[in-house]
Amino acid sequence: MACKPNYHVDPSQVEKDLRAQAAQYPETKIQGETRLGNFEITLAEETPLHRLNFVRLVKMGYFKDRYFYRNVYEIGMQGGGEFRDRLAYLVPAEYPDHLKPERGTIAMARYDEGNPKKSSSPTEFFIITNTEQAARFYKQYVVFGKVTKGLAVIDSIQKQRSFDEKPVIPVKFNLSLLKD
Repeated sequence: MACKPNYHVDPSQVEKDLRAQAAQYPETKIQGETRLGNFEITLAEETPLHRLNFVRLVKMGYFKDRYFYRNVYEIGMQGGGEFRDRLAYLVPAEYPDHLKPERGTIAMARYDEGNPKKSSSPTEFFIITNTEQAARFYKQYVVFGKVTKGLAVIDSIQKQRSFDEKPVIPVKFNLSLLKD
């Protein structure tokens, strides 16, 4: 049996640990593969902790055989690590004024309980499909990238038949790094 990668980051020094690993994770482009097609994401340099964390987890294989497990019809869809798969750290919030929740942007989800600083989940993200409905998320969830290819694929995933925000047949995805 293969060893599971160690995704752990010390919760008391997340920023320090991620910045210390910056040289190992310079990438900014991610490819998503699904049964409905592929999409590409370009990560924002203005949110270095979120970019580093995301690239680190992609490179370590965390986002292999994951699912888009929530369709919020009026806003977008959520995927990544679900509740049972939570990592024991949070990524400090980064809110550049110009990064807004707009159609095609990617933002990190957040655990609300006991989180007054609005730090992000390290593994759960969502992709916005409706700018107007997502406007209320401005500076509530960290926007850290944008879908640059395959937005029609994202729309197809988000429109999958769901019951109470849960897709009847969740769409599996794999994320991998692309050369910049």
